[in-house]
Amino acid sequence: MIVLKACVGAGNRKVGKIPTFSLPSRLTCPGASTWCIQHCYARRFERLRAFCRMGYSRNLVLSWDTERFVSTILDKIPPDLSCFRIHVSGDYYDAAYCQAWQRICLARPFVRFYAYTRSWVVPELGPALEQLRALRNVALFASTDLTMPPPPEGWRVAFVEGDPRATGIKCREQNGLSDSCLSCRYCFMPGAGNVVFRVH
Repeated sequence: MIVLKACVGAGNRKVGKIPTFSLPSRLTCPGASTWCIQHCYARRFERLRAFCRMGYSRNLVLSWDTERFVSTILDKIPPDLSCFRIHVSGDYYDAAYCQAWQRICLARPFVRFYAYTRSWVVPELGPALEQLRALRNVALFASTDLTMPPPPEGWRVAFVEGDPRATGIKCREQNGLSDSCLSCRYCFMPGAGNVVFRVH
């Protein structure tokens, strides 16, 4: 039997030293709009960096075995880690996968998990995403653009700059006011509001 290892990123210039987990873009993005597909930054990474493409694909295959996925990811997340970013690339692609992340987040109650998702627009994923979003240590944003309807009431929203519906602060890292997501911490602060991103 082939034993798959999880590919967990060590962070990057934008997020700082925050471990990240990703999946292949598009293939795992059931809520992606046409606009999102046209502006997908993750797709560029996958084209230019073969190691990203292979690692994300390996993560997807691993995620199909829920028990192994949960135990493998928990091995990668120390209980005293400050925060963890879910999906630099990819998204919540089905309910079982959402529930796997719920189990992971529950098992690491002192770690702050944060993610941006367009899967909120997929009706059958709504209940599982609501359960994940309700966890005290999870900051889950409804990512949207001008071509999408308004997200469900009560969600924190990640807007694209130029959307007349946009409310919240402009991303401090993108605007040179913070070195990274880790130094800003706004997106994974409990009780904080919406955020507005430039296209990148």
